[in-house]
Order: sequence, then C-alpha cells, then structure tokens
Amino acid sequence: MTHRPDRLWTRDFILWWLGAAGSALGQALAGIALSFLVLKVSGSSGQMGVNLALTLAPMLLSPLAGALADRLPLRLPLMLGNVGRGLIQLAVGWAALQGTVTVEALHLAALLTGLITAFYQPASLGVLPRLVPAAHLPRATGLMQGTNQTLALIGLIGGGALVSHFGSAPALLLDGAAFLLFAALLAFVRFPARPERAERTSVGADLRAGLRYVRSQPLLTLLPLIVLVVNASLAPLEMLLPARMLALGAGAQGFGLFFGALTGGMAAGSLFLAALGPRVNPALLSVLGFAGLGAGFLALSLTGTAGQMYTVAVLTGLALAATNVGISLTFQTRVQPEFYGRVGSLLSMAGVAGMPLTLLALAPVADRVPVAALFAGVGAVCALGALVWAGALRRSPALPAPSAPSYPGA
Repeated sequence: MTHRPDRLWTRDFILWWLGAAGSALGQALAGIALSFLVLKVSGSSGQMGVNLALTLAPMLLSPLAGALADRLPLRLPLMLGNVGRGLIQLAVGWAALQGTVTVEALHLAALLTGLITAFYQPASLGVLPRLVPAAHLPRATGLMQGTNQTLALIGLIGGGALVSHFGSAPALLLDGAAFLLFAALLAFVRFPARPERAERTSVGADLRAGLRYVRSQPLLTLLPLIVLVVNASLAPLEMLLPARMLALGAGAQGFGLFFGALTGGMAAGSLFLAALGPRVNPALLSVLGFAGLGAGFLALSLTGTAGQMYTVAVLTGLALAATNVGISLTFQTRVQPEFYGRVGSLLSMAGVAGMPLTLLALAPVADRVPVAALFAGVGAVCALGALVWAGALRRSPALPAPSAPSYPGA
C-alpha cells in the first residue's frame, strides 16, 4: 500500500483534470446543438422544455444514487457514467447525421442521460479530496472550476458557429468522443481503496444513515438550502434578461454578451483563487461570495444601460466563483469521506431544483412587477442568506482533515 503524494500535480490529478476539461467543452458544444436539433425536428419550443425536464427529473433519484456511490468502488460509476453518456451522444449524433433522428428518440436520450448523470454526479463530487492533499484543495478546486468555465465559454461561442455552419451532428459526436476519452483516462487514475465496511447493510439503511449524519450537523443541514438559493438566484436572469435587453436596444446579442461576461467573470475568479492556493479561507470566501452575489443583483436593479449590465455581470461572475469554490471546499473539508456520495447527492438535487422552482414562482408575477424590483428582491434574499450562512459557519467548528487515503500497491 502507498500513501497519497503530498503534491498537487500528480498523474492522477492531471488525468482527472484533463478528462473533466474535455467533457466540459463537449457538453457546452452539445448543449447548443441539442437545443437546435430538438427545435429542428419538432418545430416546437415547448418540446425543448420537455426535453430539458426529462434530463433534470431523474435527479430526484440522487439520494438513492448517493447511497450506492458510497458502497461501490469509485472507478465503477465514473467509468460507466462516461461510457454510457458517450454512447448516447454518439448514437444521437449519428442519427442526426443520417437525418433519421426523431423527437421521441431525443426525449429517450435525454431521460437516459439524466438517469446516468443522477448516479454519476454524487460519485464525482468526492473525487477531488480523494486525489489531492488537503493543503492543495483550494488550488485544485479553483483550477478545476476555472478551467471548466473557460472551456464552457469557448464551447458556447464555438458551438454556435459549429452548429450554424455544419448542423448539430458534429457537436454531438464530439461530445460523445469527449465522454469516451474521459472514461479511457479514468482507467489510469489510481483511486484510494475504500475502507472495509464493519458490517453489511442495505442501501436503504445506508440512505437513512446519511440523512441522520446530515441532520446531526446544523451546517450540513443548511448547506443544501444554500446551494438551492445560489442556483435559484440565477433563474431571474434566464427569465427576465431577454426582455430587459430588448428594452435597452441590445437584443439577443446583448443577452449573449451578458452571459459571456458572467461566465468570463466566473472563470477569472476561479483561476485567481487557484493562484491563491492555501491562502484561501473557505468559510470567509463563501460568505463574501454569497454577499457579493446579493450586491451584484442589487446593482443590476440600478443599471440603466447594457454596458452597465455587462460590467455588473463580470463582477457577479467573480462573486459566483467565490461562492462556488467556497461551498465546494466546505463540502470537501467538513464531510467525512464515507458520506461524500450521500451528502453530495443532496447538494446535486438542491442545485437542480433551485432554478425550476424559482421560474415557477416568478412566472405569475414576471410581467406585472418591474424587472428592477425583482432583481432587488433576489439581491436581498442573497444578502440575508449570506448572514445566515456566516452565523452557521461561526457555530460549526471545522472537522479535522481526513487522514490520507491509501492506494492499492501498483
């Protein structure tokens, strides 16, 4: 048995980083391609909503998936998840290339992809603290998020050009290939061995034990709610920004520029935090980021030109980067490794639920309440959330760093 190295740039981290980066680029390309493919095949924007719902609905199974992830060898759900999603994208891309794809096939592919993702995501959330020493987690987390956000931005820009010139098929085929490449890289990653279980228990018993573990710590009970609020805060942008940009004369181009500026700010912020490395204080970072997110929305409520909105978008992106990195580090350092899957599944489900719940809540009032008032309301909720989160962090002492896992001898 050998112990985890005390440096960041090991073979295992590099393979994980490269695989995740390629997957982020592929998914950004495929997101645009799939939207236009559904519209082309069905002729209905409503069918795109159905397709998206079928992708997200299986996340309700995340707690069960998290309990399974904590029982299985880590490599298994990660490799199967990437192979499964890769084959689905290749099949859809090939059908699109041949002109034989149907809307029913696209909906089935969305449902299957959602099911696989529901099992993959809880397992993936616990990878980084298993591959990286605790002292290097801030740098690794910032680097992973910054790289993925940068490539997602490139994918969004390049995906539009690729789809407009060559159709949806090439982007979907590239995404499928990226998933399969990630699976191949995972075959060479050395994951630490799981400790032997003291007794055999059922999946249901493991799930209940995970819920008891979360309830036993007020901070972990609050963490899924914080994730829900952060993701819910982005919903008004999706709903209200198109009309706002039309009113300012910026139109669709302004909408794209705003989200480009937001994503660029997130990438820059994450990479800056990676450069700070161990000087990052996760608790302080998450509170400042959450408060900055609230300030960003309050500033949006006061903007009067598209240029001002782009500037605020960059600053809001920086705040989002601080929030996301801070929350990720809180999860990595305050959750015992044997519960990564179960706690991570609650965070995944909360993150997915935040946006649609907020969209449903805003739908009845979106056309009757001024946009500025809605942005100000979101800002106030985020500011209040930051205060609640700061109080919870002060009352919850940090857990001791987990001992370095052991790898099977090579």
